[in-house]
Amino acid sequence: MILAWPWFALALVLPLLVRFGLPPLLPGRRGLSHDGFPLLQPQAGQPLWRMTLCWCALVLALCRPQWQEEPLVHYQTSRDLILAVDLSDSMRTQDMLDDGEQRDRLSAVKTQIQALIRSREGDRIALVVFADHAYLLSPLTQDTQALLTLSRELDFDLVGRTTALGEAIQLARQHAEPGRSTALMLVTDGRNTAGNADPLTEARHASAANIRLYTLGVGADPGTFADVQSPGSQDPSAELDEPLLRQLAELGHGRYFRARSQSDLADINQAIDSLEPIARPRLLYRPSLELYPWPLALALLMLMWPARLRWPSRQSRRAAHD
Repeated sequence: MILAWPWFALALVLPLLVRFGLPPLLPGRRGLSHDGFPLLQPQAGQPLWRMTLCWCALVLALCRPQWQEEPLVHYQTSRDLILAVDLSDSMRTQDMLDDGEQRDRLSAVKTQIQALIRSREGDRIALVVFADHAYLLSPLTQDTQALLTLSRELDFDLVGRTTALGEAIQLARQHAEPGRSTALMLVTDGRNTAGNADPLTEARHASAANIRLYTLGVGADPGTFADVQSPGSQDPSAELDEPLLRQLAELGHGRYFRARSQSDLADINQAIDSLEPIARPRLLYRPSLELYPWPLALALLMLMWPARLRWPSRQSRRAAHD
């Protein structure tokens, strides 16, 4: 609850200023007179607390108390972002360093995807997962909680073990809204090994459909960890096709990122925010309910009480009973 005109609260001290601030009436001088003063005579002799309550209620009504409801917010320049996440078997590799601890790639990616979703409230986001084939997990939506729930449920082998990069780009293009600027973030740790769509051809089609393509390669540098889960190789990112990912980003007028640790993923989130600005909220309207009739009604009740609502005396009630 707020007061629309709070400065009227200064009127609370007016009775005190009149009582103690005005000079005393000199002998022989007439006091202030007005034709409406006789109407106040029935109020003479009323308890001080009642007149104080009446005055406070009048001043409160002047301040216009209001009950404000939830604001209606409109997001300016809302954007569309499609996140395509690789769920192939290689995402099990534990080479993402997070505060000195190793994490598997998918866990690190999920953490940053959730942070990205939280930071882009007001934008429409879609989730695509791919391995043997690409599947739409969520269409473009502003339901942040639903997106966060789905991102937590991403798991290994959910859609296979191989990597269909071309199908992921194709599916994202098919579910983008024509005429709207859309960004596609392709997250993978491998190369195109499955699917019937050529990644380069699909990147050209996506660019023609006004889709900006960002690619994110996940995997540590060679020799980063001695116990990395890559039998017979010291390069945990041996399967990462960086030349293809760079070419896809170039064709899609986007940018290629490389994530070697959890902190790299966090930095990439900030870079995406700068390349694809977040929708800014704008207060459209805030409904409010006027409450001044309640204190005004209380003040009128206090003024009318002696003349209209005077309780009968005990003697009159006894006489009526007899």
